[in-house]
Amino acid sequence: MPLIGTKAAASAQGFGLTLGGAEPVYIEQIFSTWLYTGNGSTQTITNGIDLAGKGGLVWIKNRDTAGYVHRLFDSARGNNSLTTSSTAAQVDFTGLWGGLTSTGFSIAATQATLNESNKTYASWTFREQPKFFDVVTYTGDGVVGRQISHALGSTPGCIIVKRTSSAADWLVHHRSLGFSEVLFLNTTEGVTGSGAIRGSTTTTFEVSNSSTVNASGATYVAYLFAHNAGGFGLSGTDNVISCGSYTTNGSGTATVNLGYEPQFIISKASSTSSAWLM
Repeated sequence: MPLIGTKAAASAQGFGLTLGGAEPVYIEQIFSTWLYTGNGSTQTITNGIDLAGKGGLVWIKNRDTAGYVHRLFDSARGNNSLTTSSTAAQVDFTGLWGGLTSTGFSIAATQATLNESNKTYASWTFREQPKFFDVVTYTGDGVVGRQISHALGSTPGCIIVKRTSSAADWLVHHRSLGFSEVLFLNTTEGVTGSGAIRGSTTTTFEVSNSSTVNASGATYVAYLFAHNAGGFGLSGTDNVISCGSYTTNGSGTATVNLGYEPQFIISKASSTSSAWLM
């Protein structure tokens, strides 16, 4: 299960200095947790993240009403929406989704899962940045051992893949499971055996010919998350994202030491059926 967050030392509220001519990168430039209230009309969310110029992912969830699904939009797929609880293909939200901006994102109209009047919403924004997060799209070729290039700049700690052209499960590879087991974002089941993602490096990940990741002619999106790769803060060595695992004690509790205070945590029991928690 990926654990994603930040610590104060990686914040631009520290010092505005540079080392060796390199400009420091801070967490508030690349990640935002932003709450808003729907207005039933157009709305611009200004969270300070440059998605138009840099690219990234916006993940939105209504907080009031059971049954309102998660909506995911990214810089590689335009106005198309994906839903994490569903195997369905992406859906065109032109006229509803306003798009990504240099300071966040916009919503073009009222829509229950995005901007219903007086409903409250949570949004999580991940900007593309080496050693943090990357968005990759590709077309399947049905060849076992296909190498997919990425720009994460480190070995991924977690890779989430969804076929966008037709129905398929959301496949989740996590470093704690190795390459023989996976989870599915759209189900509550525990780990299951799979060789769909066969390996990864600092520049590529390898897939099989499984229809969930590499059917010939099908289109896919992959979200890649780094793990303790450094690269942030004044020193350039701070970690801002971790993908780890833990085991609960006899009381069903556990303490996880990340080394920093997280802003966002997503977890899933791997040994048994259970809900995903955010």
